[in-house]
Amino acid sequence: MSEAAKPGAAGLSSNPPTHGVVLDARRHLEVVGVTHVDTFTEDTIVLSTDLGTLTIKGHALRIQQVNLDTSHLVADGEVDGLQYSRRRPRAPDETLWRRLWR
Repeated sequence: MSEAAKPGAAGLSSNPPTHGVVLDARRHLEVVGVTHVDTFTEDTIVLSTDLGTLTIKGHALRIQQVNLDTSHLVADGEVDGLQYSRRRPRAPDETLWRRLWR
């Protein structure tokens, strides 16, 4: 595959992507842009990323490698799903009472 045909090789910038997910055969997962590992069990891994919270659900999940200096995580196991939380910026005048009474 030529450099121009590779994903993300648009030639606009040589900077690495701030966030990316690669899932291979639902068994091997690599995530770039990880800022914090919130929780992890054999069934769920919850990560803070540059684009919000990422929840990974599956079975026999194991974190093989995590390096927060390079924002890189590698996990293995049976991945059933990936879900991002919605991030909604709060208005400066939005108070607790306004949010409760919507």
